[in-house]
Amino acid sequence: MIRRISALIWLRTQMILSNGAMLFQIVFPYGMLLAYDHFMNKDGNPQVAVQILFMMIPLALSLSVGSMITIMLAEEKEKKNLKTLFLSGIHSVEYLISILFYPVVLAVITIVSFPMIVKADLSGRWMEYGAIVASVAICVILLNLLVGAVTDTQAKAQVNGVIPMMGIAFLPMFSMLSDAVSKVTHYTFMGNFVDFFTKNDFALTAQSFIVPGVWIVVLLVLNFFFLKPKAKN
Repeated sequence: MIRRISALIWLRTQMILSNGAMLFQIVFPYGMLLAYDHFMNKDGNPQVAVQILFMMIPLALSLSVGSMITIMLAEEKEKKNLKTLFLSGIHSVEYLISILFYPVVLAVITIVSFPMIVKADLSGRWMEYGAIVASVAICVILLNLLVGAVTDTQAKAQVNGVIPMMGIAFLPMFSMLSDAVSKVTHYTFMGNFVDFFTKNDFALTAQSFIVPGVWIVVLLVLNFFFLKPKAKN
């Protein structure tokens, strides 16, 4: 099993390195983060750095983490690689692990490195920050896995992936401009993220995870029903 997963991850590595668009999506958020930090925070203000995180983390998770899953799934289905892999003895669990390996690694790197790059002041709040952004990352991964499951070609994947990508990337900023959007945001898995970065008195409680928890369960169920037929076929 480990040998097969390692072989699949190696194939994923080659796929990513040979796909210029995917490499751009991985690198672009880091370039934007450095540009924002250079032009908006020349004095190195930790509070301004936190605002930059508020803008850039959703973009990074949606663009480099989420889109990668959709593109990889769609590309393999378009090239008929998925059927070949299953016929060669690859199990669906092994396939999913290989698909999610790099997105999970990138999500962890993003969560840890972004605050360090901009020197954001998260003193005493690292645990809350990690838990909240990790829950967002899980939902982003599951949502894009679902989009990839119902998409057959790369062209369709790019079209179908635009709405969730734009929503995740810009919903936090739009919630600051409109009360109506802010109310909607609190019923999404981005609600805790927005509150953490915008409310000084925000405190993470078990109740805070009800909404993202529901999202995770629903997305898991949907992925189970949409991915299971693909594995059987």
